[in-house]
Amino acid sequence: MNTTALSGQRVLGAWGAPLVLFIAYALAMVLLFLSGVIDFRNARDIEGSVNNVSRPLEALEKLRTLGNTYFIAESSERGYVLTGDAEYLEPYRQMQRLIPARFADVARVVADTPSQRAALARLRELGADRFAEMDRTLDTYRQAGLDAAARQLAQDRGLATMNMLHDTIGDMLAEESRLLDERRAVAAREYARALTRATVATLIVAFALTAFYLLMHRFLRQRDAAVEAIEATNAELEQRVRDRTSDLSHLSRHLINVREHEKKIIARDLHDDFGSYLTAINMDVSRARDKIMAINPEQAQKLERTLGLLNSAIELKRQLISDLRPSILDNLGLGAALEQYIEEWSRRTGIAASFDFDGTLESNDEGCPIAIFRVFQEALTNIAKHAKATRVSSYAYRVGDVIEFEIADNGIGITAEDRSKPGTHGLLGIRERVLAYRGNVEIVNGPKGGTILRATMPCKLSPEDVAAAPYTMQFA
Repeated sequence: MNTTALSGQRVLGAWGAPLVLFIAYALAMVLLFLSGVIDFRNARDIEGSVNNVSRPLEALEKLRTLGNTYFIAESSERGYVLTGDAEYLEPYRQMQRLIPARFADVARVVADTPSQRAALARLRELGADRFAEMDRTLDTYRQAGLDAAARQLAQDRGLATMNMLHDTIGDMLAEESRLLDERRAVAAREYARALTRATVATLIVAFALTAFYLLMHRFLRQRDAAVEAIEATNAELEQRVRDRTSDLSHLSRHLINVREHEKKIIARDLHDDFGSYLTAINMDVSRARDKIMAINPEQAQKLERTLGLLNSAIELKRQLISDLRPSILDNLGLGAALEQYIEEWSRRTGIAASFDFDGTLESNDEGCPIAIFRVFQEALTNIAKHAKATRVSSYAYRVGDVIEFEIADNGIGITAEDRSKPGTHGLLGIRERVLAYRGNVEIVNGPKGGTILRATMPCKLSPEDVAAAPYTMQFA
């Protein structure tokens, strides 16, 4: 289009200003109407895409809910058989009542997929079989007691049935995930087409406005104003992104601290309350055993077995407390806690380990030491599971207000795919804990094989902290 012909006195002189303005107005209205038609079609297509995507999402939710129903029912049944407490049966009965409705929910959302309908029918049969098996176990327990129920469980196909249930639900979840990916791809294509149409509509409107502004000799001024507005909006959006990123960082750190605080409270309650109960029971059973030893040796032998179970429960309680919140971390500090944990880990796994640390690892931020401790826990767990290592070396030193630490093994190493593939929650948890405290972390392959995790975390010393000389401990 020749813009010179549309602007200036030549156009106005040829056609007259009123006629030119009327034609420009009429053209703008036609183009706006066309833009509205395009926007309506975009909204309709996007709504259809959203509906297509929402169906697999709902199916995934309903399937997970159905799977949890069997898990809760089985846990309730076992709790009742082990304790004899009738209250444990209430969730079991509730799940039995909810099963028909939850199957109906799943059937509704997978009605358009024949393969899922067939899988659901199989799942319904397996679920009925599993509840029948659990009912038989409960009947046996009521009639003949725990031992008979245990024999019934051993003879039953409960584990196999539950595994088939889990596999069937897993297959259905995988199918729904596949459908979700397909429909998301379709939705993405629809969105791209809608975006193209919207862009065309926007260009059409922009063309009409530009023509009108050219006729009124205001195009340049309007364009400059629009550019300034866009720049201001971009600057505001960038600031919002920075602010939101900062908020998310603070939120992540807060959530980590809250979780560790809750673990600390639970560990304290286990130690103070549950531990005292177990100790009292142990003492009472020991006295009872000693008193009846001469009178009834058979019963005394049973009490001896009970004492063994109590000691196992006490040891399990101690291990739970250590996993939740190692008391040595609060009493003797991060260095001693890591030293003890690595020694126990080395003894448990049979992997030789060394640990060097600087005695000034304490911090006036309570969350920083436990975050470093959790990073060591997760890293050593990954080494034991995946590295096939025979030797681990580690250290933790303070450099000013920063704690530097490293964990290296001589295992098979880690690939880029291993670091980035979905489901690597351990590596993700390590990064999240370090980054939450504005630290840095890298996970690389060692020069002679194996994997090296290096990290730095700002952890300021409190005024009363006293420096201690570094030293080394070896654990074989």
